[in-house]
Amino acid sequence: MTEIASVTEQPVVKLRGLEFVLELEPPGLPITLDSCELRITCHDHSEFSIACNVQANLDGKLAVSFPIQNVGIPALSTAKLIAGGTVLDISKLLLRYQLNRNKLNDNVYLTNNLFNASARDYSSDDLFVVTYSYLKTLPQNNQNFGGLITILSYRIADRLDERAELLDAVYATYKQYRETVQTHDAVAFRWLVSCSSTLATVLLSVGSIAQASNVVDGALKMIVHPGFNPMVHQNFTLLLFQGGLIKAWNGRFDEAASLFISAVNAGRYGMIDLLHPQNNWLLGQISDCHKFLEIIEAAYSAAMACSKDQLPPQSRFASGKSAAKLKINFKTLFERFECCKKNPPPFFEQVLQSMQNHKDQP
Repeated sequence: MTEIASVTEQPVVKLRGLEFVLELEPPGLPITLDSCELRITCHDHSEFSIACNVQANLDGKLAVSFPIQNVGIPALSTAKLIAGGTVLDISKLLLRYQLNRNKLNDNVYLTNNLFNASARDYSSDDLFVVTYSYLKTLPQNNQNFGGLITILSYRIADRLDERAELLDAVYATYKQYRETVQTHDAVAFRWLVSCSSTLATVLLSVGSIAQASNVVDGALKMIVHPGFNPMVHQNFTLLLFQGGLIKAWNGRFDEAASLFISAVNAGRYGMIDLLHPQNNWLLGQISDCHKFLEIIEAAYSAAMACSKDQLPPQSRFASGKSAAKLKINFKTLFERFECCKKNPPPFFEQVLQSMQNHKDQP
């Protein structure tokens, strides 16, 4: 076989759904629509091959595609595209998605490479590839495993039409993880709350109400002491709010009202924590205070609608005069989710109408 360094000046791997797509301009390279495979060598020197799909583009380039998950990025040592008697080494294009296998238990390393938006070098698509690739490799007892689900859920929401089919696998993995997560570990606890809130939002966005309900109900049963880690306050508040939406969707308006009232209180506690005089990061978290106010306002309005403007006295919230029409800006509440930015997914508008109809009933 003849091995060549590259077929184009700078070959680039792109994403299409759950596949890598490599565009080539191969002068004289003997690639046909059925003659291409990817040869993978792993760190343990084992090898396997992946059949590639080759299509000719209108501009004369060849698009070579292969599934992301089949590559086995965590174990990858080399990756070579084999076409006829020619070999193209594309290892560098794929190794950039690989994490340091000796630092997968290093909280600082994972934070800087995955979770800290200001420090990481990965783009949104890169993060999708990395988290998707490591979902079945990173041990579920790793204190940052929930962070992996969090990032992956956000990245699925970026291109919901292309990536929604992955949600069943993420949901199944989440349920296994929830059974084993060590909630006495402050980092693991933070990510349990975060991934539960994030995954629930994406599931609601695709209409998987039963799955989202399981995520929310199960998580709320485990979050006995939300003040254990102050970083969970916002996601805990959102979980309560989403739980209220789901109860309202199912016509259980009394239960929904109680969850909305709890969301108001959780938001208050979160703001108190942020506004603590010893919080040196206050100025950097003003946006979080604004977000709490938005959630509190939405939750209070929803509680009023679900109780028909008669909040229980025990809640210690006055049943003030509410607007005739219930308004909640879901685009603002879920602005970090690409799928919610233009038009809120049907679930959110439908549950809003359901609460309005309940309020209007004599």
